[in-house]
Amino acid sequence: MSQIAASHGHGHDSHGHPAPNSQLLAESNVNAPGFASGLAYGLLGLGALCIALTFAYMFALGGENGFKHGLASYHVGALAGLGFALGPLGILLIMHLVQAGWVVTMRRQIENAAGNMWIALLLLIPSAIFASKLFKWTDEGLLATDALLVKKSPFLNEPFFYARLGIYAVIWIALAWRFRSLSLKQDQTGDKRLSATAKTLAAPGMIAFALTTAFAGFDLVMSLDFHWFSTMLGVWFFAGNMIASLGMFAVIFSMIRASGRLKGLVTDEHFHDLGKLMLGFTVFWAYISFSQYFLIWYANIPEETAFYIIRGAGGSPNSWTPFFYLLIGGHFIAPFLLLLFRDVKKSTLLLPAIGLWLMAMHCVDVFWMVRPIVYKLQPEIGAGLSWVDITGVLGPVCIVLGMHVRSIGRSPLIPLRDPRLHEAMKHKNYV
Repeated sequence: MSQIAASHGHGHDSHGHPAPNSQLLAESNVNAPGFASGLAYGLLGLGALCIALTFAYMFALGGENGFKHGLASYHVGALAGLGFALGPLGILLIMHLVQAGWVVTMRRQIENAAGNMWIALLLLIPSAIFASKLFKWTDEGLLATDALLVKKSPFLNEPFFYARLGIYAVIWIALAWRFRSLSLKQDQTGDKRLSATAKTLAAPGMIAFALTTAFAGFDLVMSLDFHWFSTMLGVWFFAGNMIASLGMFAVIFSMIRASGRLKGLVTDEHFHDLGKLMLGFTVFWAYISFSQYFLIWYANIPEETAFYIIRGAGGSPNSWTPFFYLLIGGHFIAPFLLLLFRDVKKSTLLLPAIGLWLMAMHCVDVFWMVRPIVYKLQPEIGAGLSWVDITGVLGPVCIVLGMHVRSIGRSPLIPLRDPRLHEAMKHKNYV
């Protein structure tokens, strides 16, 4: 702290702005070593237990169908967990690109979450190893009988599939590491040029992020049923990750504020803007999801409509129909109506509650997209829901969220010497 105080001598910083209030930057307000360690290790332990139970079902209890069932549920959890790291990376890139000053005091936790990308990607390894159980296009025998697979085989083949996954992993981890390392270095040096470097890197980083995120959606979700295709899928994948991550940050910052830290640094005004983003991405997710449904319904092409018929959205009720209506009401209508109110967006109790709900709805959304592929040719089984659907999803999600909580106190809670810190500390909404 003495180094920080010295850099703000004579009441002004090096840019001529009034120096940040030293009381707000007190050690007890901006540091939280060991923060919520019990919660972090509890989540990690629960995640490990759920993964162990899922794998036990897959390898010892479920048989051939059970293996595929357990793997599909695990794949849902791994995709949702990936979203809780991929969404923060997208938010981080956007904030650097537009130089959003108000978010500076919230940015460190966004950097921490993006920095846990490596664990989210590690959790995808079982899906990659046992891809032949999930992705039907890996069956070489189909090349002799399925004309569509023959046409798609230059893209849908295992060597290229694994190469693409490797490229995504390298780009995402490199971006997350680079932006976090720049921020931590600035804490030590106060060099304002590091902020300019981050802005410069954000533009090509955003392009790389957009392309890899879209293609990851194609590879990890859409190719589960290679007969189906949707140009909206990549945007749906991005939108879902973003809204779930914004909800997660509402929870994280409410926890930090409840501990008595970040007083005057993350205020109701910051929660208000976070709530605005949650509202915006809730509408964006609904727009993309409805557009995909509407275009497929209007075109009425069998290869496309089969996707919704299987999931109970094609006119005839089945075991997946309740999920369809739950997503309409729970992922859009309810949060949309609640987030319209200013008092809700500014509440450190209501906003994180909605955030938790949206995190859960994101898992349901991914579940509805992925799990029906298991029994789609066995309608007499229906959804075939069982306890492994809970453990399979909870396992990877709890691991990623546990790592996020664990990382909160491992560095200062805010970027201590960002040149726009004064702007974030004075932030106020006028609309």
